[in-house]
Amino acid sequence: MRDWQDLVVRIGYRLAYLMLRAWWFIRRPATRGAGVALWHEGKILLVRTSYRALLSLPGGFVERGESSNEAARRELLEELGIGLAPGGLRLAWQGTLRFESRLDTTDIWEIRLDSPPRIWFDGREIVWAGWMTPSGALKKRLLPHVALYLAQTQGVESGLMVAD
Repeated sequence: MRDWQDLVVRIGYRLAYLMLRAWWFIRRPATRGAGVALWHEGKILLVRTSYRALLSLPGGFVERGESSNEAARRELLEELGIGLAPGGLRLAWQGTLRFESRLDTTDIWEIRLDSPPRIWFDGREIVWAGWMTPSGALKKRLLPHVALYLAQTQGVESGLMVAD
C-alpha cells in the first residue's frame, strides 16, 4: 500500500512541477532559491528529486519573509532530516541565471562536516541522495547553479550553456 501512495505522491510532484514550468513560461518570473552544499572528506552530498532528472543540492525557494540562510536550513531539514544551527553555514556562491523560463537567483551555502550526518528521505520528493567527488559530479547532469558552483570549487571554466 505504501508503494502505491509514494507513487501517487511522486506523480503529483511531477505534475505540479510541469504546471509550474508552464506558468513560468507565461509569466517569466524572477525567483530566489537557496541550496546547501554539505562537504565531507572532499565529497559533496547531492540529491535527485522525483520531478527533475538533474542532480542538485538540497534546497528550494526562499519564502516571503525568510532569509536565504533560513530557507537553506529549512529545506535541508525538510528534505533530508538534517538540522543545522543558524551560524553553521557560510555563503559560498551566488548567481542569477535564466533557467526554466525564470530569472533564478540562487545562494549556495556550505558547511564542512567532520562526520557524515544521518540522511533520511521518504522517496517522494527526494528519491536519491549520495556523496560524490566534485569531478565525478561534474560528469553528471546537474542543476546549472550547482554545475557553476562545483566548477568554481575546482577552479575550472564550466562552459555551461543554459537553455530554457
